[in-house]
Formats: sequence, C-alpha cells, structure tokens
Amino acid sequence: MRKLIINSKVKLSVLALSMAALAYNCSDYLDTPPKDVFTDDNFWTSENNVRTFSWLNYDTFLGYGNNASTSSDFYFHNSSKIDDNLAMNVFINLNTTANATNGNWNSYYTLIRRTNLMLQRVPTVPMDEAKKNHYLGVAKFFRAFTYFRLAQEFGDVPYTDLYLSQNDADVYKPALSRAQVIDNVIKDLEEATTLLLEEDDKNTTVNKNTAYALLSRVGLYEGTYRKYNSSQDGSEYLLKAKAAALVVMDNPKYALQSDWKSLYNSIELLGNPEVILAKRYIQGVLSNSIQAYTNTSTVQSGLTKFAAESYVTTNGLPIKQVGGNPQFLGDETITNTFANRDPRFAKAFGTEDYAYSDKPWNGLTSITGYVFQLYNNPALSGPEVTTINQNHIDAPIFTLSEVYLNYAEASAELGTITNADLDASINKVRARAGIATLTTDGTNAMVNGVQIEDPQRTSALEQITGAVNPIIWEIRRERRTEFMSWTAMRQLDILRWKKGDYLDSTANPDVVLGARIPSLIGTASKTKVNADGYVIPYVGVTREFVSPKHYLSAIPTNDISLYEAEGVELKQNPGW
Repeated sequence: MRKLIINSKVKLSVLALSMAALAYNCSDYLDTPPKDVFTDDNFWTSENNVRTFSWLNYDTFLGYGNNASTSSDFYFHNSSKIDDNLAMNVFINLNTTANATNGNWNSYYTLIRRTNLMLQRVPTVPMDEAKKNHYLGVAKFFRAFTYFRLAQEFGDVPYTDLYLSQNDADVYKPALSRAQVIDNVIKDLEEATTLLLEEDDKNTTVNKNTAYALLSRVGLYEGTYRKYNSSQDGSEYLLKAKAAALVVMDNPKYALQSDWKSLYNSIELLGNPEVILAKRYIQGVLSNSIQAYTNTSTVQSGLTKFAAESYVTTNGLPIKQVGGNPQFLGDETITNTFANRDPRFAKAFGTEDYAYSDKPWNGLTSITGYVFQLYNNPALSGPEVTTINQNHIDAPIFTLSEVYLNYAEASAELGTITNADLDASINKVRARAGIATLTTDGTNAMVNGVQIEDPQRTSALEQITGAVNPIIWEIRRERRTEFMSWTAMRQLDILRWKKGDYLDSTANPDVVLGARIPSLIGTASKTKVNADGYVIPYVGVTREFVSPKHYLSAIPTNDISLYEAEGVELKQNPGW
C-alpha cells in the first residue's frame, strides 16, 4: 500500500477532472472552476470543487469500457473474469499462478484513499448542509462499493476508514476478515441511505436509491455466500437485501420499460425510469467499443451450448422438461432452436443463420456460431457502430430488474417466498420478457399449473456442490437470462453459489461447445463439430476450475512482500 500513500499530496487539474466528468453530465462543464492546479491545502473551498472531485469516483464503473479498452463489465473475458454464458473468441483460461501485481487491488485502494479524504475534508467546506451530507454519502457509497469488490475478489483484505499519512503506524495492519469487511460495507451503505439526496443529476450520479440498490446486491451476495461457501446462516443479510430492494420497488419513479433490449443498446439512458444508475457515453468525449467487436470482421465471442439450453420456451418450461415440452422443437436447425423460445434469446442473438469461419453471415463470424446482436441499435450506422473507440451507447450499472431479482432470490433463500413475492418481483420481469409467470408452494415452481421439472437441476454437474430446490433454480435461471452477457455479474453469481464447476470444461463439457450445425459433421470445415454436430470453438485445450483456489483471486505477491518488510503478514489465499 506504500505506493498509494506516497502520492498523498492531492494535486488536481480541474480541466482534466472536468473532461472526466463530461462522461457523466456534460451540462456541468460550464460550472467548473477556473483552470488551475490545486493542492490539498487550498482545494476544499467550495461545493463546486467537491462535486468535481467526486466525479473521479465514477471511473470505477467499467460499463462497456472506456474508448478502445475491453476492460468492461459486459461481454468481454480475461483471465480473472470468465463466465459460462459466452465463449471468448480466443481461449481464455483461469489464472494458475499468483501475479506480482493486480490492477484491481491497486485501483480499488486508490479509490478508497480518495473516499477517505472526502470524508475528512467535506465537513470543513462551506456549503449547504444537505449537499454536504450528500457528498459524505457519496464517499461512503464508493468506499462501500470498493471494499465490497475487494472482499468478493480477495476475501480477507486490509481495511482502513481513515485518510492516513505515509508514516502512520496504521498503514500496515493485518487483513480484516472478509466477514468484518462486509459488515463495514453494510454499515457505510446504511449510513449513506440517510445522507444521500433522493436525486442528483437524475440517474447519472449516485443518490439514495443507488445506495439501496447496492445494499440489496451486497445483502444477497453475503447471505448466499455464507450459505453455500461457508455453511453459515446468511438470513440476516438476506433480510437486509429484501428490505433494501423493497424501498426501490416501492418507489413510483422506477418502472420496467417495455423493451428489454433497450437497456443495452440505447444511445441515451439519462432519465430512463428502469435505470437506477447509468454510465453515459457522449460522442467526442467518452466512447466505447462494445458494438465494434460484434459488428466487424473480428470473430465474435459466442453463446455457449450450456447457456443456450438454459432459455425456456414461452410457456415457461425448460426445453428438457421431464415428460416433454411440446413447444421445444429441437435444435437440428436454427429455426427450430429459436422457435417458441424466451423472446430475449432472439433479441440477443441473430435468428437468420449461424455464422462461422467457413460461412460468414453479413460479414460476421462467431466462435460458437451464434451471432451476437444485443448491442445493435438500428438508429446507428457507420463508424458509430463498426469503429473501435467510436461507439457511444450508454451502459446500465444498477437496474430495477436486478433489484426485483435480488428480492425474489433473497425471499426464496429465506424459505419464505410466496406468490405475492413472485408477483411483486420476478413475474414483472418475466411478463415484460413475454414468458409465463411463476407460482410456488414455497419450494416447487409452477407455470400455468404445471410443475417445472428440469433434469439439469439434479444433474451430476449440480450434485458436485449440491442441488437447490426448484424455485431457487428458476430464479437463478431468470437472473441468467435477464442479464445475458453481463459477464461480471454472472461470474460473481457463480462464485457466491459455489458453482465454479460450471466453468470447468471437464465437469461441464457444454461450456466449451456452441451451436448445433449437423451439416458440418464429417466435412473438412475449419469449424470443428463433435459427433452430435455441436461447434467445438477450441481444440486441444481444457479449463480446470480448482476449489477452493479459484473462488478467490491471489493476493498480489508484491504487496505480500511489502507488508512483510513492515513486519506484517499478509496471508495468501488458499491454493495460491
């Protein structure tokens, strides 16, 4: 942590800060202070300076990535961010050795230091008391969000809620247990909900409802993590998740929009009543490349067989329903594959034809055959779609649909879920999608009076760490479908459920298969298929998920050595 402390003198170029802020609210550009260079001693003099300083915090939201970067919460994979929905266009394996450094570790602690500085300085700034409290709430929100992600990724981590000088004895302290870190996260968020304004810059900056949305996410994560990873009672956290979600659900200013796809392909999410917080991209100021990677000659990442088979038919039944599903027509052809399926399937992927190396579709190819189209917007064309660093659709960060599903899952995990709970939450998401709504007796799941019996729920893969009851299974399925391609969310769901085996290509061969194209069987096609005709995107490679190793990232070895030099042991995570 020393390298973060060394830069304790805050020197801010307001021009640079203003440009960063344009990504979130360009109307504030005219209100920025004069171009100058400030130090920590003379900066904290006005609300305008505090607002400008707070804008830097928003860089932590990756959204669709910045400019040409593929560091994103959506679609892209890297060695520390892999899910079971998409197969990357090149094979990505899980990390096998501990790295000397970790970008998240460094950036997260930098952000925490910034928030601790805000919490120390803002009370001294001459400004309206309500706005002063709001910015204290903003700082607590970002500190909570950042420690939450540290605990998710690394487990036990060093914790401080003070802005420390370089020589402070508390700079190097043993890591706090992840359970204690999470409790501090919840404390910060609960305090933030009392400090933050109901609305500030609409849905492009943090407000009271953003804090409740994050609190519902944290409570659900911790409650299920303790249950499945630690065999502990997580009820306290699940109750917090429900209560926080309900605050947002009961707020009349939020409502689902009719078009699910519009969450992911809109030029503007500012003021969208379904979006609690958005990352704005403004042409010529801040762009992304998410569309270019799915609309050019670059081979697309593609849907896996494992994910494709999770889509139900419109009657709400799984495609392999015990006793049969009359709406499922098989997957011999692309027409049959998409027939009668959850409409989100066809909104995310092309239904006209598969595309692969020997047979492009409109110039596009996919590593698995499925053509990804979720981010396409018919109002955009040319470089705004096909050129890296020129895309500018907005990205959702927190949505009402997530809050609904947080509420439903927490209710099911508590064992108290009722049909009223379903109707207040998940059934609104399903109705918007165009599939049959659920009913339950508290354990089982039914659609139109038919009990759902998915053999995948009790398969050998699920038995590795234990099967869940049918209503939890269907809520998890809905979450997967609703947030298809939200890579960061899906990966963290897998880890909190202790389902890392989903990523293992031996335990789960379907995670490294693609579309079924029987016409390629026995041909000399460059695109390989197995005996049943399913595309094999990678040949001669496997991915092994090692438990407990891969449930947490390695602590950077440089930081372990840095702490050791100060006489403090920073323990490495199991398996590394």
